[in-house]
Order: sequence, then structure tokens, then C-alpha cells
Amino acid sequence: MKFKYVEWPYLRSAVVLFAGSAALGAALLAGSAVFESRMERDYLHHSERLAETSRRYLAVDEEEKVIRDYLPRFAELDKNGLSGEERRLSWIETLQDAGDALRLPSLGYEIRAQKPYQPGTASEPGRYRVFVSEMTLSMQLLHEGDLFALIELLDERAQGVYTVSSCEMTRNFVELTDNPVAGNITADCLLEWFTVKPADGGETNI
Repeated sequence: MKFKYVEWPYLRSAVVLFAGSAALGAALLAGSAVFESRMERDYLHHSERLAETSRRYLAVDEEEKVIRDYLPRFAELDKNGLSGEERRLSWIETLQDAGDALRLPSLGYEIRAQKPYQPGTASEPGRYRVFVSEMTLSMQLLHEGDLFALIELLDERAQGVYTVSSCEMTRNFVELTDNPVAGNITADCLLEWFTVKPADGGETNI
């Protein structure tokens, strides 16, 4: 077919319609690609937000579990004098009362200045810091049982948490004496009293 025989006036509308349809199709195709890309970005964004929300929820859930498990124990320790300021007056009064109750020949003590506790292994700093107050005891005992009785009375009556770091006993006489003012054994001990305080210097609230 030769183009000179094509009746263009009759085909003009069809050509225009075809060109318009092709342009519209191209526009729709490009628009759908842009829409798909935008939807994919929105999906990734919402997926990340969902994952972050899930992580936070799990962290809160784990924190609540820790609180449920350890809060009663911490409350008990707080009641016994673990948190806040050191309870030196309670320690001294309990120690003196114990010495009088056991009728020890002599009982001397010294409490050093409180300082941050340095554990044997490195640990990450948290919201709370542990402090220690070292107490040295020098006692005259009638027998070894007096030392254990003294420690037992401290456990029962003193406000605080402590540990006996070291204790050395030396016999004063070859033969034991019944003289209540003459100790048969000299005991020198080191006690460490622990206190927990917020790292920011605030108050402990339970």
C-alpha cells in the first residue's frame, strides 16, 4: 500500500486517540512504579517502627519481671539498713549491747571513713553504687564461742549488711582462766558494712 492512497483525514482521530492512550498508559505505568516504590518505603518504615516498638515492649516486660523478682528482696534489705546513709549509731549501739550481754572483758572498735566499694572483678556502672565502711574490732574473749555469739547478735539486731573479711584469734595464756576480767583469747577482726546509694546522689525510693 502506498501512503499517497491513505486517507489521512479519516485516520487522524484514530492516531490522536492512539497517541493519547499510549501517553496515558506510560503515565499510569510510571505512576504505578512511583506508587510501588513509595509503598515499599512506607512498609519498611512501619516495619522498623513495629520492630522498635516490639523491642521496647520486650525490654519493659523484662524490666517488670526483674522488678517482680527482686523488689521484695531489695525492700527487705532496705528495711534492714542497706540503702541510704550508713547506720553507724546502730552498729555501735548493737556492738556495745552485745559486749555487755556476753560480758566480754574488753571490746574496742574503730570505723573508718566510708568509701566506694571496689569489687574483685570489673563491673558496669549502674544506677546505684555500693559503698563500704570498714570496722576493726579488738576483743578479749573468755573462749572462742564468744566471737560467734557476738556475730550472731550483730546479725539479729544491727541495721545494716556486713561481712566478716578477716578474723585472727590468739591465746593469751597456756592455761585457761575463769577470771571474767582477764580474757583468754585476743581476737582482731575486720568487718565491712555495705551501703547502696543512687549514683546521681539522690534518694532511694522503693
